[in-house]
Amino acid sequence: MLPFIPQPHAEDRADPHVAQALLETVTELAEIIAEENRSLALGFPASLATTSERKTELAAEYAELWADLGPDGATLLVRDPDFGRTLMEAVSQLRQASQENLVRLEAAISASRRRVEAVLEALRQDSRTGGAYGAKGDIPLDLRLPPVGMNFHA
Repeated sequence: MLPFIPQPHAEDRADPHVAQALLETVTELAEIIAEENRSLALGFPASLATTSERKTELAAEYAELWADLGPDGATLLVRDPDFGRTLMEAVSQLRQASQENLVRLEAAISASRRRVEAVLEALRQDSRTGGAYGAKGDIPLDLRLPPVGMNFHA
């Protein structure tokens, strides 16, 4: 005869604390991304440095909590439909904010590339007009000669 090991019911395995932590993480992540979107909309891509690290932490936490909740989490959501709707709404808001964030980040990167190209082109133009020194460090003849009509004996 095979030994029988009783398996806990799915209800016993799903941890409501994990689900609550997941909701809090999703909500905070959506808020941070929305804040970042507002900064990007105002044209401040430099402020992303302050949110990037926290976003990365929350994304890792989100993935871990989602894995911890696992397939048994569905039974937890069925038992508490109000919480299930709240969680799904929070995930939906996170998805919308993330999509907007992707569009805004692509636009910011594109604008940064255009600025860098403009600066490089200005530098190229400046190098074509010549400078005070030649390529070997010498002073070009036209810069060594006095301007026409200059009277040094006055």
